[in-house]
Amino acid sequence: MDPLEPLSPRQADWLADQAGALAVPGLALSLVAPGRRSLFTWGVEAAGSNRAVSDDTWFSVASLGKHVTACAVQDLARQGRLGLDDRIEAHLTDLPPAWAGRSVRSLLTHTSGLPEYLSYTGSEPVPEDGADFMRLYGQLVPAFDEGEGWIYTNTNYILLGLLVARASGRSYGAAVQSLFDRAVCPGATVASPAWTRQANAQGLGAHARDAASAARQVIGDGDVSFTAKGALAWLQTLLDAPEDLLASMEPAVLRTGRPAAYGSGWFLDSLRGERLGHHGGHFDGWTAMAIVLPARGCGVIVMCNLAPGNTRAVRHLASQALEAWAPGSTPLSLNPMHDDAPGLTATARAQLFRQGDTLDRSCFADELLRVAAHGSAVRGVPNLWTGTEPLGFELVEQQVQPGYRMRRYRTTYADRTEHLLVGTTPQDRIYWAWPM
Repeated sequence: MDPLEPLSPRQADWLADQAGALAVPGLALSLVAPGRRSLFTWGVEAAGSNRAVSDDTWFSVASLGKHVTACAVQDLARQGRLGLDDRIEAHLTDLPPAWAGRSVRSLLTHTSGLPEYLSYTGSEPVPEDGADFMRLYGQLVPAFDEGEGWIYTNTNYILLGLLVARASGRSYGAAVQSLFDRAVCPGATVASPAWTRQANAQGLGAHARDAASAARQVIGDGDVSFTAKGALAWLQTLLDAPEDLLASMEPAVLRTGRPAAYGSGWFLDSLRGERLGHHGGHFDGWTAMAIVLPARGCGVIVMCNLAPGNTRAVRHLASQALEAWAPGSTPLSLNPMHDDAPGLTATARAQLFRQGDTLDRSCFADELLRVAAHGSAVRGVPNLWTGTEPLGFELVEQQVQPGYRMRRYRTTYADRTEHLLVGTTPQDRIYWAWPM
């Protein structure tokens, strides 16, 4: 194992300044590049605490944990206990007929069309028992048939958690913990956000485990916690097996033949022809972001104990930190290019940064129109408007393929730089849009 290398004083000071400006109480950052590893921690374990964040402080990573569920599914597939193209009814009982015929792969890639259960969760707690979950949410109507579109729903990964337990013959928590143990990641476990806070307050350390979460059935959409050391070890494990990681980053192909830029627990980008994955998470006072570039063996995981309601700030920290650590590893290294379709650029900016109810359906393809028609209160056609007009919106990369093209835009604000991947049809209708 390569020794730890400290960040440069300039980079450490920049991260500390940014975290302070964002009012983040505490931050942990893990970085890997070929022959190099680094950890950076800053701040305190909780607002008002005098306990400094250390390498063994726990952080909940919310939906970033979806790729861990995907790893457990793929591990079972390699053992021959399930097939990614199996219908989920082959492994799970008590499924409503409208759900039963979806494939395992469609759950992994969010192309199942299943509805977001969180859209229909009121004040009552989500059941911890799988049968109770199905009784409460099983009557929900899918947004579309498998492969007709893409919609990010936590329901997919709840079902995958149930499937992991059924196919492995043990709890989801035990199956995932075995992955972490095989990777020698003591600071990695299945845990709730509340347990994570308690573990830090009580100084339980990197070997502590959340017994309640380990026994839960309704789990799999994000209940994973890491320490900085655990995140570093897990990141190194992922990057040490680039073939496996790239396999999990294979995009789904929709019925139209166009790709959905999501793999198994990873949003997908392409940087100079190399596959790049990223995913964030935020829930109950925690935010996290990971970026991986398997072909170059580099990546970053950033975790903080503040959930601002979105991951944009932490995504900014992750991109800047990885680019400084491994130059050329993020879209920040791309230069603006000639825009051969300025009218399409203007449409994308107007529709994806729209103010109020100004969605022009004529600008979107069926893949996104089905999402709009479903009317999910949690997921819909992306709108990146935050109340501040971007200072710049320029094309930095483009891939043209038969039947579609992917255009990456750089969006510049006074305090951050973001990137947006937009997929369009030959008729210049938007069928995919997601930020990085």
